[in-house]
Amino acid sequence: MNKRYIFLILVFILSTFLYFVNAQSNLSKERQLALKKAELNIKGLYNELNAAQYDLSFTAFRYAYIGYQTLKKQHRLNEKELFSIIDFTKDCNSKRFYTIDLQKMKIVFYTYVAHGKKSGERVPNSFSDVIESNKSSIGFYITGSTYNGSNGYSLMLHGDEKGYNSNLAKRSVVIHAADYANEDYIARNGRMGRSLGCPALPENINTEVINTIKEKTMIFAYYNDPKYLKTSKYLNALKLIEEAESESVF
Repeated sequence: MNKRYIFLILVFILSTFLYFVNAQSNLSKERQLALKKAELNIKGLYNELNAAQYDLSFTAFRYAYIGYQTLKKQHRLNEKELFSIIDFTKDCNSKRFYTIDLQKMKIVFYTYVAHGKKSGERVPNSFSDVIESNKSSIGFYITGSTYNGSNGYSLMLHGDEKGYNSNLAKRSVVIHAADYANEDYIARNGRMGRSLGCPALPENINTEVINTIKEKTMIFAYYNDPKYLKTSKYLNALKLIEEAESESVF
């Protein structure tokens, strides 16, 4: 690696750091304190849930909680104090579907979930909202009604983040049971099976999960996509704080 290339990398790192510092300094002390308080409160919830024992990353939980509070403030969700997370940064052979009940302060579901066959092998790395892409979609979903279809008891999903999940309904991306989403299948084949884009669940828990999260609860399909995480309209913590200072959101 030549010296000029190393110099350019150092300049980029320094400029990025200075931009971040400047952005932080432009916030009032009150806003900075509010953000710190929110972070501490989210961390407190995470610890109270013993989420680390379920291999739920704080990063995924933090983003999901901010989105949950944003959607609650917009009156987009039902009265249940729960939300779900699909952590697509995890291997498909690991449990990566979580449903968190904030009223009971517990993780009520912790199970397997499949990803789309065109999203990758064991760890998905490619996502799409394009019809017939056979890929999973990231971002915030809102659950809809149930129905019995070709895959049995299923749950409709809706999204409105263009380019990420706004075609969920058109693509027929739903929650349903699959005989390839369980430990026996993994043991026989070396990895879980894959769907056409649906977050498919194990057959023995599918109905219970659907009946718990149906009709306007939130699911956050998390992946560490920098562009999405920076631009999602549901992940602006500062805006949420500014709009809800009089409420006990965090």
